[in-house]
Amino acid sequence: MKKLLWMAAMLLAAVPAAAQTLAPHRAAYSLSLGVGGKGDIASIEGVLAIDFGEVCEGWTIAQRMRFRMAESDGNSADTEIAFSSFESRDGKSYRFSLRTSRDGELVEELRGRAALDPDKGGKAEFQIPETAMDLPPGTLFPTAHSLLLLNLAAGGEKLVSRAVFDGATLDGALDVSALIGNALAAQTLLGANTPAIGNRPGWRVRMAYFNADEQTGIPSYETSMRMLDNGVAADYTFEYPEFVMQAKLERLEALPRPRC
Repeated sequence: MKKLLWMAAMLLAAVPAAAQTLAPHRAAYSLSLGVGGKGDIASIEGVLAIDFGEVCEGWTIAQRMRFRMAESDGNSADTEIAFSSFESRDGKSYRFSLRTSRDGELVEELRGRAALDPDKGGKAEFQIPETAMDLPPGTLFPTAHSLLLLNLAAGGEKLVSRAVFDGATLDGALDVSALIGNALAAQTLLGANTPAIGNRPGWRVRMAYFNADEQTGIPSYETSMRMLDNGVAADYTFEYPEFVMQAKLERLEALPRPRC
């Protein structure tokens, strides 16, 4: 469930000369039950809020998701997930924190930091709970992955695979395979209320997430989104074996860039 929060940035490989840039922004999405899944989920109602910020040293992400999930037998639960991170501009340093509550009670807390060497891999160290893990060579943090994906999409690439570490689980780096669709023309996503950062071209991107320790060839979950060329997500679809969740963009505003 916590992995529902991660989709604010994803990417990979060698960056072309005309590098894409990410737009600092605040976005709010409404959540609802999508079509598909083999579970007995009857409804989902909630909100997802994402603040993607830029500072002189790098990028920050603050995400909060609140939703009520009801089963067909009438049972329901209220879940709240809060995630925050800082990623250095050189992609070598990362800090993260996650708290998950259900019906008002804390059920999970993760906090730690990670460091990467482009050639040798790296290491993630959790303070809560106290544990550590190695990260394989080639691993990326989320914003570096997003930048890489956008640059490859702009260069016409269609299929990208890379290990990505975000700190939202104790599974270490996940293998992420991204399928990039054809370029999409700009749209006014919110009608007359669409800010300039939301009226941009982009691509439909579908990503499958694999646990590196499993050899089944079946992804743990999949996501798809319309990703604009500045990193703003026009929508999300989160696909799990048990259910599918849709996220529809309701509000979008630009955030200031730092003066460095």
